[in-house]
Amino acid sequence: MSTKAAPASQEFLDQNQYSLKSILRYERIFGHTWVSTGGETTTKDFLIKLDLRPGQRVLDAGCGTGGSAFFMARYYGVSVHGVDLSTNMINIARDRLAREDKEVREKVTFEVADITKVHYDNNSYDVIYSRDTVLHIPDKEQLYRYIHAWLKPGGTLFITDYCRGDRQHSQEFLDYVKQRGYDLRTVQGYGKVLEQAGFREVQAVDLTKTFISILNNELKYFEPTRQAFIQDYSEEDYNEIVEGWRAKVVRCTAGDQAWGMFLARK
Repeated sequence: MSTKAAPASQEFLDQNQYSLKSILRYERIFGHTWVSTGGETTTKDFLIKLDLRPGQRVLDAGCGTGGSAFFMARYYGVSVHGVDLSTNMINIARDRLAREDKEVREKVTFEVADITKVHYDNNSYDVIYSRDTVLHIPDKEQLYRYIHAWLKPGGTLFITDYCRGDRQHSQEFLDYVKQRGYDLRTVQGYGKVLEQAGFREVQAVDLTKTFISILNNELKYFEPTRQAFIQDYSEEDYNEIVEGWRAKVVRCTAGDQAWGMFLARK
């Protein structure tokens, strides 16, 4: 069974996990314009799988502060529409977009919206891309039916997302999921959701070991910046990030938490 949770509201995200301060803190460990696992490094690796071509249309669902959208537009020549529920995320992304060169500015747009409630034309996107976002959405079944409709025939879906391990979970993990308002599926269960939504050639890959390695590397490079970070924020903020990353490593090592990568076609 999945751990059911209420969908995260815009107000909840903007005032808590994705407050302006929290987002900028996250960027100090993920990298400038990045708020997803591995930042630019993992993005480069994942985009190789998508066969992006100039002129294609990409929907970046849960686009954060714009890192993936900027990267895809700059290096692949695709047009990217980024959507995020967090007003703070989109305000930062738009501010960054205004500073980009003309070529990128002409290819990237951002929208504050709930991806479960927006309406896009059927068969309108070549690629739909999302990084560690759908964990906030309980009704994944309905969401992926929408996404399937928005993709062009032959289009590609690419997702990474927090998942749960296929085991009896610790109470600490269940409390964490409830506190964050997450809805986490097993990697294989997530893959079945995509198949039931009509996707074909579904690849559901457990990348938890890779996730642990990335988390450890992020800590390795973040911890030496301690003094500079504390000058800009506080020791409490520094400890919160480090302890949060270490806790993720513990949850993944114990088999409670997992990280999945999903690639599928329409």
